[in-house]
Amino acid sequence: MPVFVALIRAINVGGAGRLPMAELRAACEAAGLQRVATYVASGNLVFETGLSEQEAKALLVELLRERFGLTQNHVILRTHGDLAEAIAQNPYPEAASARPNLLHVAFLEDEPRAGAADALAGWEGPERGRLDGRRAYLDYEGGAGRSKLTPAVLNKMFGCRHTSRNWNTVRKLAEMAAPSG
Repeated sequence: MPVFVALIRAINVGGAGRLPMAELRAACEAAGLQRVATYVASGNLVFETGLSEQEAKALLVELLRERFGLTQNHVILRTHGDLAEAIAQNPYPEAASARPNLLHVAFLEDEPRAGAADALAGWEGPERGRLDGRRAYLDYEGGAGRSKLTPAVLNKMFGCRHTSRNWNTVRKLAEMAAPSG
């Protein structure tokens, strides 16, 4: 059965999108998902299912809405292979080793708009970024908290929604989603 990593956007950030992870795990198990695990309290869910990617995403969106009353949170699914590829293709290995909490990978919901890669590469700020298909690497060397390269700016740049995870989290989720056995 496929193992998916669900990246749920805007969970437990600044008091918004409150979602207790233990309750999420229990609700997912009750809905028939298997090998359910969460990582930190920011919307990272790993599970196994016989459902297709589209069916699994629809199930999670409905579960968030019906069980938890969350309607503004977007679910982006990836596989272990997707995360392993993101790790292998990292264009900023020095940032991954020196400041893994400040290197982020943004996972895009859809294909980015034309020109998005050039817009990100040409960003003028202390941050640097590179778009690679449906993911972007964002090196917030000076910290993400005060950066002008915000999620809203990135949504506009990409032309689609996304959610980001820092390098430590991407690596841990890939480890959690690795095939067992």
